[in-house]
Amino acid sequence: MSDELQSELKPDIRQLPQAITLFMKRALPRFTVDTCVEAFILTLVKFIPIQELLGYLWPPAQQSNQRIRLILERDVLLRELEMTAGAQALQNKTSPESQDDLRLTLHRSLKSLQSDTAARKTLGDKGCRAAIEIHFTYYSRPILRVILGLSNTKLLPATEAQDFLLIFCRCFLISLHGAYLAELDEREGLREKSEIGERFNLTLQWFHSMVRHLNIGLAGIQNGQTNEAEDALQRASIVAGVCLAEILSLMGKWEA
Repeated sequence: MSDELQSELKPDIRQLPQAITLFMKRALPRFTVDTCVEAFILTLVKFIPIQELLGYLWPPAQQSNQRIRLILERDVLLRELEMTAGAQALQNKTSPESQDDLRLTLHRSLKSLQSDTAARKTLGDKGCRAAIEIHFTYYSRPILRVILGLSNTKLLPATEAQDFLLIFCRCFLISLHGAYLAELDEREGLREKSEIGERFNLTLQWFHSMVRHLNIGLAGIQNGQTNEAEDALQRASIVAGVCLAEILSLMGKWEA
């Protein structure tokens, strides 16, 4: 694809419903961490004109010194298991410093990509001159890291595209957290002793909690209390991920 055509691909917030619909079609019917991540990446590259993609995934079932390397080739996401001290080093580096579960950074030059010299070299060798770096964590526990390499700085998203990208990533984060929590609890045996009625009641409680936070956020917006509204909506997004985890747990128990 030429740079001239790529420069016309400027997603804005109006394309968010289209992106979410495409994401859900790819992620369903089997809603897991793996399907969510694949759906997110394949949807993202439909809207962002990338030159190269690098990614790393830390599933709940993976050991701390392991990670899955994600490679995109002709719209097919390939996976390679890596056993390296570098994965553990990245996990240790991200854990104590930040409580942000989503971190999005625009690199106008690859020189600012200081955290990963190997990634910087790979992107440079592929002709990239700029990059978008996205980190997803769960309470500082790394889940997914994606680096989108761009052929030139002009392709970095403008204000409207930044809004689209940030909100789409936040929407995805809720889905990712839900799938991650469901698999994490299943792996650690936290779901085995619960009866179907208990699971249903717990799911209902989380759903009501999410609705309550949404109503508080809406009231804050209507009353001009932006800080209170932002805090309530942030809490609602967190509870939404937990609620989704309970729903997935219910579905898994029913299928079993």
